[in-house]
Amino acid sequence: MEERDEFYGVPVVPLDSIDDFNPTTADDERIYTLSIGDGMTLSFLVNCQQSLRSEMRAGFHAAKGPSTPDGRYFAPVATSRASRSPFVLFADPTLTLAPANRLSWFLGTPAVDPDDWMEAIIRKVMAASGAHYLVLEGSSAGGFVAMRLGARFRNSVAVPRIPQTDIFRYSIRTPILETLRAAWPGMSYDQIMADFSHRFRIADLYTDSRWNRGNLISYVHNAGDTWHTVEHLDPFLAELGESSSAFLALDERLSISRPYVGAGHIGIPSMFWPADAELALARLKSLRPLEPETSEEGMFIRPAGMNRSDDAEKARQDSLSQHFTSF
Repeated sequence: MEERDEFYGVPVVPLDSIDDFNPTTADDERIYTLSIGDGMTLSFLVNCQQSLRSEMRAGFHAAKGPSTPDGRYFAPVATSRASRSPFVLFADPTLTLAPANRLSWFLGTPAVDPDDWMEAIIRKVMAASGAHYLVLEGSSAGGFVAMRLGARFRNSVAVPRIPQTDIFRYSIRTPILETLRAAWPGMSYDQIMADFSHRFRIADLYTDSRWNRGNLISYVHNAGDTWHTVEHLDPFLAELGESSSAFLALDERLSISRPYVGAGHIGIPSMFWPADAELALARLKSLRPLEPETSEEGMFIRPAGMNRSDDAEKARQDSLSQHFTSF
């Protein structure tokens, strides 16, 4: 008998292997579940309709609420459906490791990087739907993931809304500690930064050209959110060698808009989300016209080591001294 998700109302399809995931445009919208190792289960909601504008969406949730199962918590489905584009929405597999772990930024474990699995899934849906452009969206923690995963796709634009840019600059210590206890036990800050900084710090992806494919970012900021400004946007711009008032960075690959001013730590209202994504997509298509003879890029292969810029290295040390002198 077919299982249906009680909250989202679509079929749930367990997969034994990534090779068993073969989406087609004839498929109904459904949720897939897949074991990816170290006790983690990756759940993803797929709509593989034909791409009429050559684009696809990928979405990542922020903090986990109490109303849905840990393994099936997705970014707002209604917004993705309204885009009339194929999409994949991911649930953080790290949430399945410990009940107390509510905000884990899709960090996985030292041995298992969820980005490897999510990239493979996205590429399969893009191929099946006929999409060539990718829009990755998320708010806060989800925005962090959108920027991180987007670095693997040249013809992509990440649309982070008031995101974190450095996990260790998060304002509340408890969520970070819960994630480290659940998935990174016994590892110090220095150990994590030596081998895994690309999962925890966005600047280290974008100040080292080997770690990204030249993708775009359309960073949407709430100018009234002082905490996200001081702890995430301003340091990120400084790491890129730009002033805190900049509107463009990374040789204009990064654009920063501040269309909303709401007092305090609040998200960008959802009524703005569709326009944010459409503007970002239009910019991507304008800057990256498709060449018919261009072959599809292969899976991203992680290089060895990090070549951090001086600005990024200084900011990393500042983060350590200000926030995490010890666990």
